[in-house]
Amino acid sequence: MLKKSIIIFAFLFIAVNAQEKIDFTAKTLKGKKIKLSEYYQDGPVLVSFWALWCQPCRKEMTKLNSIYKKYKEKGFNIIGVNLDSPRSASKVKSYVVSHKIKFPIVKDPEKEIFRQFNGQSIPLLFLLNKSGEIVKTHIGYVPGDEKKLELEIIDLLGAEN
Repeated sequence: MLKKSIIIFAFLFIAVNAQEKIDFTAKTLKGKKIKLSEYYQDGPVLVSFWALWCQPCRKEMTKLNSIYKKYKEKGFNIIGVNLDSPRSASKVKSYVVSHKIKFPIVKDPEKEIFRQFNGQSIPLLFLLNKSGEIVKTHIGYVPGDEKKLELEIIDLLGAEN
């Protein structure tokens, strides 16, 4: 009986820990290649899917930028994943510059990264812990959502230090 319990426990342990983590490599608007897993090694990461044509996304981006500035020194990072078409890439760059967005923005015009996260609609946020596991998901944006998100980030930063 004990041997059977140990085998079952070992199987469950392997199954839980074999869970594949999402990772991607992409170029930022500045042309630098970044890899998601290199970011979450340093602390929690928020992956934000957005587009210029999405009004709630644009409102959320300014709030995310404030959160990023506030917690980046504590190991928190954000990667913005822009879903606009290649034709509007120059508009995306000028939006990011004019709104002083400080976190990296990568382009995903073919929605490959978006599909990896099983995205359906935007704005869409995934909060990952230092192990690369998705711990929170947020779909859509209404003013005030950033307060709940900030509390989740604070909790995660506290848990990982």
